[in-house]
Amino acid sequence: AQQLPLRTNWQFNYFQENPAFAGFTDCLELKAGFRQQWAGFDGAPQTAFANVQGELGRSAGGGVHGFGGRVTDDSAGPYGFTHLDLAYAYHLKMAQGWRLAAGAAIGFMQYRLSLGDIVLPDFQAGNDPAITSNANQLLAPTMDFGVWAYNKYTFWGLSIQNLIEPSVDQWGLSTRFQRHVSLTGGSMIRLDGPWSFHPAGSIRFAAGAPVAVDVQAMFDYEESVRFGLGYRNETALAAMMTLNLMENLTIGYAYDWNVGPLSQASSNTHEITIGVLACPIKSGHVPCAAFQ
Repeated sequence: AQQLPLRTNWQFNYFQENPAFAGFTDCLELKAGFRQQWAGFDGAPQTAFANVQGELGRSAGGGVHGFGGRVTDDSAGPYGFTHLDLAYAYHLKMAQGWRLAAGAAIGFMQYRLSLGDIVLPDFQAGNDPAITSNANQLLAPTMDFGVWAYNKYTFWGLSIQNLIEPSVDQWGLSTRFQRHVSLTGGSMIRLDGPWSFHPAGSIRFAAGAPVAVDVQAMFDYEESVRFGLGYRNETALAAMMTLNLMENLTIGYAYDWNVGPLSQASSNTHEITIGVLACPIKSGHVPCAAFQ
């Protein structure tokens, strides 16, 4: 089952997935968005998310201290959660133009179960104490960990979400929220004139779930417009675009076509993300042209 929300335009919002990205920009950066998955499908997942990150300071050796905060609200049918955490990362200067960042995020999740939205097969089941006596909300601590290696044209990332694997035994379910491990990588290839090509890929592992493979190919024009296609194994084909508006504002949009088993039963997926920088987008603050 899908325990953590998916995002299609992840090339535009790495910090939401990996705490090691905190401090990548030397000024504050805000990202916020909304994803409507399987539009028109009753009880389909909906996700709202926001984060802010930036540089906290520099050490004498050229290292960078980063900080940030993230919030996610996700719902799917009667189940949902709100996740809030704070992140810290340190970016270490390496040889040959490389930097290596490691970060961690600590926070909590409020899980909720809307009993009124559960369709019970028997009217009497609604009076069953085994169902109605269970708490419909619970809090659990969370911890994420991430590593990020990058130079001017290439990046690699590893993130581990749900490191603690909190349990939901309070709902009478003998299960845990599974740890998710993601590997990410990409590069930037200069083309003729103002064009560049940005291939990227992500692999996500979680116990009891199929391996999720996501590959994307984006083209950038003058660091103002970026567009491309993506494919998630056996589930979706996606089109993505980001536009830099004014000096501090970027808007991203993604549209998923279902190609898996739900393609005949549900509509497709929309995702919009807005980014705001406290410094001009083209001021040279980004040390890796492969993303952002």
